[in-house]
Amino acid sequence: MASVHDFFLTGDHDAAKAQVASALQAEGFAITPTPKGGLLAKRGSMPITLLLGAMAGKNFQVTFTVEYLVDESGQLVARLSRDIAAGALKGGAIGANMTNNKFVDTAAALSTALGGTGILASSKSN
Repeated sequence: MASVHDFFLTGDHDAAKAQVASALQAEGFAITPTPKGGLLAKRGSMPITLLLGAMAGKNFQVTFTVEYLVDESGQLVARLSRDIAAGALKGGAIGANMTNNKFVDTAAALSTALGGTGILASSKSN
């Protein structure tokens, strides 16, 4: 299970960051900036997740982070990551699987959205 997915983006860095945020919002995530200039993306309900665990279904709360890095060639890298243990703590093995599935789906949706805007040079899971 990958816990990190890197998106290598071309063009203006600020415009690319805005596209990443927009793509996450289109997937239903609430976006909050982080102190280091990244994003915190949350979806679902923590109270319902704590009450029902993996049985929360679509309300199962997931949180991903996006960090922005610049590689040696000056290309912006948007690093989508997740906490592997958090899903298991909230919903056991089923919760961990739900979090993994949402992470994979979100990475695919970002690839599609960023590719559609022409700024995605490549991406890879780690």
